Amino acid sequence: MPVDEGWFVLNARDAEWLAVDGSGAWTPFQGGHVRFGQVGIALNVLGRGEGMAMYHAEEAQEDFLVLKGEGLLIVEGEERPLKT
Repeated sequence: MPVDEGWFVLNARDAEWLAVDGSGAWTPFQGGHVRFGQVGIALNVLGRGEGMAMYHAEEAQEDFLVLKGEGLLIVEGEERPLKT
């Protein structure tokens, strides 16, 4: 985990992972007290039928990249299928 705001290299297998029943596992790639003001990156691994998060607002932009499988994104009531 990063110890300050400088650059760092971290393999996803070595990152701290968190898990919640029904919501998969995720890692934010950030340490407990270190926050990156302009960018946040998280890696989520979801099982079939698991949901990542309820609708929420970001200050600027939020992106999703599906590496394997497919998902359903709901934005302002509109369903948008996501695929690899």
